[in-house]
Amino acid sequence: MTAIAEIVETQDAVKTVEDARPGLALRHRDRPSAPATARQTAAPVTGWRRLAGDWILVSGATLSCQVVAAATSLVLRMLLSPAQMGIWQGAKLFLGYANYSNLGISKGAVREFTVALGKGETTDARRGLDLAFTVNTVTSLVYGGVLVAAGAWIGLSGGAWARSWALGLALVGALAVLGRYVTFHVTILRAKQAFATTSALSLVEGGATLILCGLATWRFGLVGLYGGTLAAMLVSLVFVRRRRAVTLRWAWDGPRARRLIGIGGPILLAGTVSTLFRSLDKLMILGYLDDCEVQLGWYSVTLMVTAQLYGLGNMLSVVMAPRYAEKYGRTGDRRDAARLAARATELHAATLALPAALAIVLGQPLLGRLLPDYRTGLAPLVWLVPGVVLLVASLPASQYLVAVDRQRRALATVVVATGLAALGNHLALAGGYGLRGVALATALSYAAYFALTAAVSLWIELDRAERLRYLGMLALAMGPTIGLAVLLEYQQPNAEIGWTVAASRAVAIFVVWMATVAVGWHGAGWREAFRRCDANPGGFEADPAAPATRLP
Repeated sequence: MTAIAEIVETQDAVKTVEDARPGLALRHRDRPSAPATARQTAAPVTGWRRLAGDWILVSGATLSCQVVAAATSLVLRMLLSPAQMGIWQGAKLFLGYANYSNLGISKGAVREFTVALGKGETTDARRGLDLAFTVNTVTSLVYGGVLVAAGAWIGLSGGAWARSWALGLALVGALAVLGRYVTFHVTILRAKQAFATTSALSLVEGGATLILCGLATWRFGLVGLYGGTLAAMLVSLVFVRRRRAVTLRWAWDGPRARRLIGIGGPILLAGTVSTLFRSLDKLMILGYLDDCEVQLGWYSVTLMVTAQLYGLGNMLSVVMAPRYAEKYGRTGDRRDAARLAARATELHAATLALPAALAIVLGQPLLGRLLPDYRTGLAPLVWLVPGVVLLVASLPASQYLVAVDRQRRALATVVVATGLAALGNHLALAGGYGLRGVALATALSYAAYFALTAAVSLWIELDRAERLRYLGMLALAMGPTIGLAVLLEYQQPNAEIGWTVAASRAVAIFVVWMATVAVGWHGAGWREAFRRCDANPGGFEADPAAPATRLP
């Protein structure tokens, strides 16, 4: 406790900061124990309490949408034949590819806009949004036209399902244009931290999809599903036009477009490689094992659990991502953004430690009884879950790299980690270690990715005391809770225990997790940070000698 308190005192040292606008001076809250060399508090510009509220809002909306999406999936599968559902799933694959058509210009424009929000001057960045809107529209129209043409060609070729494929591709072409417009506005809303609006849009879109697609499919089958999907997208379009953060206009600037591609291209490519990285274990199971379909089916239960854990961590990263760029824009100092990302990593680790540990001790006894045919695929949980926790813990560091215009480093780390994952999975499968070996190799690659990302981002910006805090808080947040779960699993495999023992293990893990959270809350400065940010966003208080001007 004493060591943690000393680190906190060092990190909460004070310095005077002048705001970019005339007549506004801000300083950090003074502490008697602070050393002479001071630095800015590691807090978002809008404060930790606002962050917590945004996270709760986004999490609640996301969970509600997942329930609605599950209900929609069940309804559609009740109303459509497997062949019709297969056509629909195949057509939807082409919708995601529309995101790559603009070569990352929209991502670069939004990144610049978020930084400009922190600076308080968005005029020039707004022109970048207009340019991105123009490129988005033109490229999506071209992509949509290609899909419509492909659908027409398939429709003329004949075949049992030719008409269904033709209509499906034509629909996806229209959705590509409308969807890019809606998605771009959602990204801008998130950059402005308008999470209430984006959460409301998610709920509206989910409800409209369930009602319109369900009724239309019940009445007209697969063609009705096409029409219902288009109608639901139009509902989202109307909503986002009424609640949009900015009004976008047509614009063109060749040099700016090339510069934005240079910024956004690596971000887009890194996201593509990250998707491959997270799905490499599935691909290699399919490529190496003779009974690959059965093995992947067993392994899918473990993937189902870890996907939920990753989704939980991603909810927090959604609300944190714009805050790094905003912090960087406000102070112009990468180290301030790095300190904020380091604190956010603590939040990710502490939030995910409990559900991860419970997944280890309860996953096998619960899912093994619910899905006895998949029991074989539950053993890898004990390996893969800790790896996914480290993968989630790497999100703040990778998002920080994008915020401070070092996205090429983010791309390099994920490429190296993907190579390590491929090598590890090859050795595991070629050596006959089966699904356990795949899970272990994948978890080790996730750990390597975490270490690489932290090394090229936060580690080089933090001083010695901040590095000690970073490592110490991660060890505190994850070590006792997840370590206890793994230890209990190896003492007696969870597949062999009854409900009473499983429940007692869950209670023990909850007690340990609460103890670690209490230590962090009282000993690592989190209570003081929330109290400070309750009075003034971002951990600042007004200088008494300065005019009484409010922060934006």
